[in-house]
Amino acid sequence: RPAPARLAPMPDPHAIAVLIVALLAFYLYSLPRIRVEFVSLLLLMALVLLFHLFPMTIARGRIDDTTVLSGFGHPVLIAIVCLMILGRGLMMTGALEPAVRWLTRLWKWSPTFGLLLTLLFGVGASAFVNDTPVLVMMLPMLLGIAQRTGTSAAKTLMPVNFAILGGGMLTTVGTSTNLLVISIAAELGVKPIGIFDFTAIASGALLIALPYLWLVAPRLLRVREAGQAGNSRAYEARVRLMASSPLVGRTAAQAVRSFGRSLPLVTLRRRDAIVPLEPGFEFEADDELFLVDTPAGLRDFAATFAVELFSRDGAGRFVDSNPRDEDLSIAELVIGPKSPQRGKSLGETRFAEQFGVVVIALHRSDEDLLRLSSNISETVLRSGDLLLVQGPESRIVELRGKWDLLVLDSRMVLPRTPLAPWALGIMAAVIALAAGNVLPIHIAALLGVLAMLVRGCVRFEGLGRALSLEVILLIVASIALGLSLVDSGAAQWLASGVVLGLSGLPPSVQIAAMMTLSAVLTNLVSNSASAAIGTPIAVTVARQLALPPEPFVLAILFGANLSYATPMAYQTNLLVMKAAGYSFGDFVRVGLPLVLLMLAALSFLLVRSFGL
Repeated sequence: RPAPARLAPMPDPHAIAVLIVALLAFYLYSLPRIRVEFVSLLLLMALVLLFHLFPMTIARGRIDDTTVLSGFGHPVLIAIVCLMILGRGLMMTGALEPAVRWLTRLWKWSPTFGLLLTLLFGVGASAFVNDTPVLVMMLPMLLGIAQRTGTSAAKTLMPVNFAILGGGMLTTVGTSTNLLVISIAAELGVKPIGIFDFTAIASGALLIALPYLWLVAPRLLRVREAGQAGNSRAYEARVRLMASSPLVGRTAAQAVRSFGRSLPLVTLRRRDAIVPLEPGFEFEADDELFLVDTPAGLRDFAATFAVELFSRDGAGRFVDSNPRDEDLSIAELVIGPKSPQRGKSLGETRFAEQFGVVVIALHRSDEDLLRLSSNISETVLRSGDLLLVQGPESRIVELRGKWDLLVLDSRMVLPRTPLAPWALGIMAAVIALAAGNVLPIHIAALLGVLAMLVRGCVRFEGLGRALSLEVILLIVASIALGLSLVDSGAAQWLASGVVLGLSGLPPSVQIAAMMTLSAVLTNLVSNSASAAIGTPIAVTVARQLALPPEPFVLAILFGANLSYATPMAYQTNLLVMKAAGYSFGDFVRVGLPLVLLMLAALSFLLVRSFGL
């Protein structure tokens, strides 16, 4: 039987100092004008100085600046960094793009049914891949669907984003927050929680929330102009089909089904004759296709049908495009008013030989360029012409230093599609090794990164782009704060106050209160900060109440994932806010009811699952 609840004695000066630092950090985290990375660095520096100048001795040993900095070598940070890299491997190989194209076809058939399956896909993908890459991959599809159907992207972006955030609750690897909560709890003596141990609880809550996201949330969102409609400039390109292309032997109707939308095909030339574009005609090897589409559309066409947007026998021979050497990118260039390229063709200026990139498409606002020339290399350039070029990333970067060419901020990396099965297999192996308790998640993920590097799914040169400094510093600072709260006694003192407030209440109410506290912190501060302060308190509260700590830990985990009510609660909220032109009030109007719905569902299912 638990002892009567009472407030613990005032903590010692170390605990008071840690509490002051934590409160100041939470306040700074809530200020949108200050970068999260800077606040995390300040928090880390404050704790390092505190325990360097005033070390603390406890039963387990000495707490000093080295203890605070141990988060940089913590297994949870290694796991999170490796999972970021694995997620980049899936993106760079386009492993999930076939599913996105399939969803696009469903949207064309039925927007309502398409939205439902898009929500389900977002939930499933984010259970194993970090939320941000999943949204980044789906964002162009949703914006493109809205543009083609004449509807507002604002009706769909927020519901899909919330479904992706909800899917992150399904497994321990779904978000960095989950790994952080479970790691802190394990260090406090809580039994380790497996990858799928709470999947059933989260799935039950999501089944309740999905009808709201599917049928109610779109009606609560007002139609508005998107803040970022994407690049809609149509470029002209010529493509010659190789015998190995999946397009050869298919009819136009079959190609449309594979592509997920109408083909950007304007003219087809076969053996110097124009072929009528009828639905039943079949593509043949050596067909010359005249395409008109956006840069993203041309990229998708090339990836879907394994075609190259340039001739390797022509200017393409000057471009190093070995997929194992360097990432290939597509970028837009503008011919300057005093450029030596003006008045000359690409062939005359030896553009590819000079810059190491090949022009794959052209854009001029007042005429059809490629209908006047037999190929791109013979087109005479003017000032203001836009060139779509393809080449190694290092060459694209070098172009930014050219005075006569303006590189627009619209670079896209070409997916290494042939390696997609390898990326999927490696990711599945990592999950299987960790779920089967064969290897800890940080070791399994590290082996996965090594495998992707060996196969070329990711490259050493691109590892930096996979990592988020904001997330890394936030995780390290959160680990340091969590350890400082526990070792200084601040967590025990806060927990005694929570126990005093919850004494006499049923366990179900106590767990719901802990989850609500975590949800409030994650929407006002950050999910990592919520995990850092909430997990030690939850474990201590459970022990003082003589209850199992696991449901209290999961209450913090679930609450820290309910980042729906404010745009600053999670980075994907900010992405869709910019893309769809949402306001702060939109998040409150749609997200707050979802938070309350998920709190009720998760609390009920959590209590029932543990028989409390």
